[in-house]
Amino acid sequence: MEWRLERAGSGFLIHDAALPRVPEAWMFDPETLRERGLAGAHGDDGRGQVLFFDPPVPGAGGQWVLRHYLRGGSVAWVLGDRYLWTGLKRSRPWREFTLTAGMRDEGLPVPRPVAARLWRAGLYYRADLVTQRIPDARSLDTHLREGAVPAAIWHRVGACVRRFHDAGYCHADLNSRNILVDACSRIWLLDWDRGRWRPPGSWRDGNLERLRRDLDKRLRMPGDWHYRQRDFTQLLAGYRDPLSSPLADPGSG
Repeated sequence: MEWRLERAGSGFLIHDAALPRVPEAWMFDPETLRERGLAGAHGDDGRGQVLFFDPPVPGAGGQWVLRHYLRGGSVAWVLGDRYLWTGLKRSRPWREFTLTAGMRDEGLPVPRPVAARLWRAGLYYRADLVTQRIPDARSLDTHLREGAVPAAIWHRVGACVRRFHDAGYCHADLNSRNILVDACSRIWLLDWDRGRWRPPGSWRDGNLERLRRDLDKRLRMPGDWHYRQRDFTQLLAGYRDPLSSPLADPGSG
């Protein structure tokens, strides 16, 4: 996909070149989107809440998703949503937008990046990202809180992760909230903040282990969580041989 970079006041705007108009600052403001009747529901993307909204430009189709970049961990108490400015090409929105645009060009299942903006204040910047919403899709996390996930879905999750790994893409926060399952049971990976391309190596096993730890951790937390150890075995089977069939459930037959 083609994209453009514009100066925007004290910051920058990156956007899909196919948009019929250049996104304006108000299009990144939740309150203004609500006032104009464009805002819909909130959702979760693994790093906090996102806002679904109707595109404010004609002919865009579907809904868009607005995510404000937020820090995690103890540093959030100090810096909040501010990031140290070390140059445009090292900023979070630039890296995530250009990375996902490249993955889209390779045919990988990621949300289409629409626009990103950052604005500077002294040594720091704040930022937002807008992506195309995947229609009729819910996170793996949501499915697991509602009931058992079929073996075929686990197998497809593993096969999907393998596609990204074979292409060299490492997700920095691979967990059940960043894995989407759409109405046709296709798998998507979202939230590529801090993701990057890496040459082949042991990071692939580490990425899978990170996902396993996330799934196991939820077993120790309050609330319903319909996950079994053999689910991850199904995932690994799909990862190791994407063209294979899901393993037979030992409890069947």
